[in-house]
Amino acid sequence: MTLFVGGDAVTDPGGWAGIGGTAVFVLVVGALCLLAWYHAGASFAVLAVAASAPLAFGVWSLVDYGAAHDWEDSHGPLSLVLVVAICAPAGVAGLFRPRAAGYLILTVSVVPLLLAAVGATSHFYEPLSVGLLLAPIVASGILFLLSGRQQGQRGNPVVTDLRH
Repeated sequence: MTLFVGGDAVTDPGGWAGIGGTAVFVLVVGALCLLAWYHAGASFAVLAVAASAPLAFGVWSLVDYGAAHDWEDSHGPLSLVLVVAICAPAGVAGLFRPRAAGYLILTVSVVPLLLAAVGATSHFYEPLSVGLLLAPIVASGILFLLSGRQQGQRGNPVVTDLRH
């Protein structure tokens, strides 16, 4: 999915704007992943605030699906970019706090998709077809929730401490 998003970013805005946007995206996601690796608790606070962006885009799609869809057609797959930008570092933080990561990943990936499907009314299949790209992310969210459940039953951390 990230290759699709990166390729679309280079073609839709095009040129240096697409390359620069992709570079900024990679740097931001890399920084958030490092924060998640070294400070998982703090990263969830940052990611929870950042989660408002894809949720806001989902609300925009609910209220005016045509405008949101047209904007994405001319500027690139913002909804997918926002989901990846939050779910990648959430996956890293999920090594240490799997239940929180699972809830965050599912909220950020499923809720905007459902809002867009409702906003699209009779064309609900359009956002759901794009949502197929999110299937691996949704599956990872479910697996993090299951891992968190197992962790709670055993009382053992999923990853004791890989950082040292």
